[in-house]
Amino acid sequence: MEKSDVKSEKGGSLEDRLVELAIQVVRMTEGMPPTPAGKYYGGQLLRSTGSSALNYGEAQGGETHRDFTHKLKLVRKEIRESNLCMRVIAGAELHPDKNLLARLGNEVRELLAIFTTAVRTAEKRSARKE
Repeated sequence: MEKSDVKSEKGGSLEDRLVELAIQVVRMTEGMPPTPAGKYYGGQLLRSTGSSALNYGEAQGGETHRDFTHKLKLVRKEIRESNLCMRVIAGAELHPDKNLLARLGNEVRELLAIFTTAVRTAEKRSARKE
């Protein structure tokens, strides 16, 4: 994986997909109940999706391949957290729009698969450089 933003299978760049995910999560969490669970999991999801997008932007400016790889790992970590939050929100029925939850959940899982592969690739390249 190069430091420049890559196109995903859906045609948009990964950065665009991460930003769009964060935007959709902002809108989705507005429809969650103001209960302790709704506030907690909504807040966690806002932080993890927003952090994913921001860390990916940072990865693009990585000063070394090692720095780039580390930041990709942060993106993967935050996407993994987003996936777990989405599962809890859906399972606890903390949002009324099941179609929206399914669509966002699918996007999160696709991004998790992409970044898992990207981290593996970056680590292999790092091993060759040592």
